[in-house]
Amino acid sequence: MPMSIQYSIDRADRIQFINEAWLQFACQNAGGHLNRAHVIGKPLWGFIEGEDLSHAYGQIFKAVRTKQQAAVFKFRCDSAECRRYFQLTVSPLQDDELLLSTHPLREDLRDPVPLLDPDVKRGEAFLAICSWCIKARLPTNEWVELEDAINRLDLLAGAAMPSLTHGICVDCQSTIEHELKNLSRR
Repeated sequence: MPMSIQYSIDRADRIQFINEAWLQFACQNAGGHLNRAHVIGKPLWGFIEGEDLSHAYGQIFKAVRTKQQAAVFKFRCDSAECRRYFQLTVSPLQDDELLLSTHPLREDLRDPVPLLDPDVKRGEAFLAICSWCIKARLPTNEWVELEDAINRLDLLAGAAMPSLTHGICVDCQSTIEHELKNLSRR
């Protein structure tokens, strides 16, 4: 398994540090332009998409800073060919700075999922996926596994895949809130 991906943010949530594993992961996932010059000193919020996801990270950062305890979460960050499982640890540092460490847990190969391929042609439609579990939100507001959403929405029949937007599903938001409530009990 690769080493942990790490970065730190200051009290104003500006990125202060990224490690080599962070750079390698970015390059391997169509983010080669996200080098140190592009991210250091920039607000983290410019790299987090979606109001729901920004709110979730804001809750995490506030709780870790207030309680001065690390918070740990499991999440997925899939590629087109692989389900990737990670553990995120958000740890307090001095002066309200935070260290975010993402440790890979496992990878499961699968048949390629064109929806997650960054080189696939995209249309004007959008599909929201949960940034924590990779479920997709259907028009009925039901969150389902990505492969199920592709079938139910008949996405392979269209001329172009929808663009992806990121959010957080109700179950993952609940898990985050539960973890944060338990910080003070440790």
